[in-house]
Amino acid sequence: LSFAIQLSPGRSIDAAVARELPLLGGGKMPMSGVGLCCRASAKGDAVRQGVLDFLLLGGRHLDSAQLYDNHREVGLGLRQAIEQGVPREEIFLTTKIWPAEFGFEDASAWVPRMLGELGVDYVDLVLLHTPKVDKQVCGSPRQCRLETWLALQRFQTAGQIRQLGVSNFGPRQMQEIIALGGSPVTVNQMEYHPWVTKVHRDTVQWCHEHGVAVTAYGSMGSGNYAPQILAQDVLKQIGASHGKTVGQVLLRWAIEHNVSVIPGTSNPVHQTENLQIFDFKLAPDQLGFLDSIPEEQHMLPVGIYSDGISRLFFGHVPDEAP
Repeated sequence: LSFAIQLSPGRSIDAAVARELPLLGGGKMPMSGVGLCCRASAKGDAVRQGVLDFLLLGGRHLDSAQLYDNHREVGLGLRQAIEQGVPREEIFLTTKIWPAEFGFEDASAWVPRMLGELGVDYVDLVLLHTPKVDKQVCGSPRQCRLETWLALQRFQTAGQIRQLGVSNFGPRQMQEIIALGGSPVTVNQMEYHPWVTKVHRDTVQWCHEHGVAVTAYGSMGSGNYAPQILAQDVLKQIGASHGKTVGQVLLRWAIEHNVSVIPGTSNPVHQTENLQIFDFKLAPDQLGFLDSIPEEQHMLPVGIYSDGISRLFFGHVPDEAP
């Protein structure tokens, strides 16, 4: 029998479901979710099973994207969970639009296609995946971002998108959207863990000051650096003091900074661990240690540019003319 079949929707981890971030546009976002990107188990039937297991365990936040090329499998796992008793209204489904579909007309065509791939009537959150835009059909990258936002607002008004947000954006790009005066920027998803740079931390602070919820990816470290982070003795000692793993310590660090997390795994044991992060708190000295890692020890393999966006995945976005 699969792990999912052995579980019951009633056996949810209440603390994880209960902990939510309020969003500017109304509604709430679960603080612990599952990322559906960038691993072998995020493809094909493995991701369908992973989504089903996660939802039956009590998880309620799914983070997908056009770029991940798994909408159909994610949607199938979601629908199977609903058939087994998980209420759709409890599930917070996020996806992201890639810049290849930016622009008013292209974004307008993408939304119905995305909903069809997922097999849902609505998604809870759509993010602009990155501010970096290569296509020039809009006249400028800035114009492309703004046109995309305006197009997505139409589907929000129609009830097919509940909330709008961004990913990998710095304050400047968020301010440009805010200046439109329409739907608020409710979420900024970005890399966030104790080894990020001060600019990342400053961006999180800016978001909090402006009511923008933050979701962290890479909570356990970036790419090849994650094994080095998870093997650190001091983190193991912190975890042991709470009966928790190093991964749970790092997720808890983000939670205590009012940042939601979406660690990626299709392993139901790890999914369970990632949801069990609300029954302990880091001691002040433990939190202080993680908060005070010197800048020179930050582990991003490449730099960031001036408004807080990592070049790790998306490259440099030069200053743009209005």
